[in-house]
Amino acid sequence: MIYVKRKTDQSIEDLQFSPTPGYEESSLFSPEIKAFVENTQNETLIRQLLNQLDMDMVRVIEDVIDVMIDKDLIRFTDLPEPVQNKLIFKRSIRNAMGPGISLIEDEDVLNL
Repeated sequence: MIYVKRKTDQSIEDLQFSPTPGYEESSLFSPEIKAFVENTQNETLIRQLLNQLDMDMVRVIEDVIDVMIDKDLIRFTDLPEPVQNKLIFKRSIRNAMGPGISLIEDEDVLNL
């Protein structure tokens, strides 16, 4: 699902992927959203959105790796050493932040 913020003339001003006050739900496949994304005047906003999506996907991939390890589909040691080191370092940072602090929204957590 995608959420849009509109200008006073009802044209799209901004896009988000989680419910946000002042934003309305829309379809990912809406012709209006397609036109907004293809409009070169929105290039900076679209680049920011892509960067945020890339960061969000990193966390999704980490969650998928954890699920695969938990289900014995892969072993942690099957991963290349640089990947192991990055995962260990990120986990240690999250643990240091405490259990009550989440880097992603609850609705963004991968539920398998």
